[in-house]
Parts: sequence; C-alpha cells; structure tokens
Amino acid sequence: MLKTIALLFLILCMPLSAKELRLTDKQANQIAHKIWLNEGSGIKSKLVWWNKGEEFASVGIGHFIWFTADKPMWFWEAFPPMLQFMMDRGAKPPKWLRPNMHCVWNNYKEWQYAKKHNTPKMRELTEFMNRTKGLQARFMLQRLNRSFPKILEYAKARGQDKTVEQNYRRLLYRSNGTIDPQGAYMLIDYINFKGDGINKGERYQGKGWGLYQVLTRMDLKDSNPYRAFAKSGKWVLDRLTRICPPERNLKRFKRGWFNRMDGYLK
Repeated sequence: MLKTIALLFLILCMPLSAKELRLTDKQANQIAHKIWLNEGSGIKSKLVWWNKGEEFASVGIGHFIWFTADKPMWFWEAFPPMLQFMMDRGAKPPKWLRPNMHCVWNNYKEWQYAKKHNTPKMRELTEFMNRTKGLQARFMLQRLNRSFPKILEYAKARGQDKTVEQNYRRLLYRSNGTIDPQGAYMLIDYINFKGDGINKGERYQGKGWGLYQVLTRMDLKDSNPYRAFAKSGKWVLDRLTRICPPERNLKRFKRGWFNRMDGYLK
C-alpha cells in the first residue's frame, strides 16, 4: 500500500505537459509499425484504403481520413494537415498531390477500380505513404501534444481534470519518471484512431468516443494502467456502436476495435 501511494505521489508531482513527449527516430518508426499493424495489418496495399459503406478514403499508416468533394463529413479530416506536416519537413509527394485537394476518387467504386488496376495515382500514393511512415507517426505525436492541453481545459470545465490528468500521467510515465513507450504509443494510437473527444461535431446522442472519454472512465484503483485504459476504451467503443445512427452500422467494426484494445495489453 505504501509503495502504491508513493508511486502515485511521484506521478502527480511530475510536470505535466504533452509537449514533453518526444520520440527518437527509432521510437517513431516502432510506433508507426504498431499503428500500421492496427489499421492495415502491416500490408502495404492497405496504405491507401476505402472501407465499403464509408464515404471517404483512409490513407497512410493511421488511415487518415480524406473526404471527397461531393461528400464532406462533419468530423476531422486528417489527411490534408498530415500531408502538409510532412511536406513542411521535406517530404516530396507526387506532383499531382497537394494538401488542399479533395480525394482523387469520388466514391468506393472509383477507388476499387483504381486499386484493381493499380493506376498511376494509386501506385504513386501508396509508395509515398510507404516511405514516410516515420513522419506520419510524428504527425500523430504532434496531434497528441497539441490536443492534450485542450482536453485538460475541457475536463477542468467539467470538474474532471484531476481524473484526466492522473490517468494520462499513469500511462505516459514510468515509476522512475521516464517516458513509458507503450503508454505513449497507446495515447498516440487512440487519439489518431478516435479523436480527442472534445469536438462537439463528433457526437451521437450527445456522447463522444475520443481520448477524453476513455481517460475519464479509467479505473484509478486498477494498478495496471494499460488494462484500465483498454477496459475503458471497450466501454466507450461499445457505447458508440449502440448510439450511432443505424445506417452507419458501426457494430461491424466492434470486433476489430476490441482486438485493438486487447492489443494494448501485449
């Protein structure tokens, strides 16, 4: 008991700032590979994807959303800012690809044709995503760094900042104060996977499903923060499948989502 209390005190005394989270190139590449396994089973051809029944393409190791001109959605479109981030750091995309573009395929059928025939744009985009995996992971790290202070502010306005702060620290730091790579991966992966949870546009029946919601529901009494995060994530994602509009049919993804949460424990 005394050891647990001492560890909790140490965690709470650590300076909190998502900006402190930094990755070496090796760490970025390792996290990139883990996320790619989650999103596309580590298969190169799945770096440019389109789930049947969805209105958008999913591009890169994190399956960053890319909207069409005809069907812009209400949630965050990650591919354009990710592309701009990489270009600002020296990445050279195909000449036809620019951050202000809509998706080059207007629907699933057009993407399916391009995939089947391995068209030049399909081939060039796949190769570009394949050689920039580390930069894509760094973009996701930047998203966490920029989002967490906003999550904390959002939580404070609702009297949940202490819970969010403690659970974030439990994941991010080891007992000796160093960064926990697995916890960092989990935070980066989930915020890329389901957002920060504070965007009012990303709600069904007034309920969100992002990192904020998972952090608030983690059991502080559970000595294993990975397990607490995975259990909370399952609860949040299960609720999402139950409250979403029937036409979205998100239950079809539930098994894969739960496998992702279980993967955090390995």
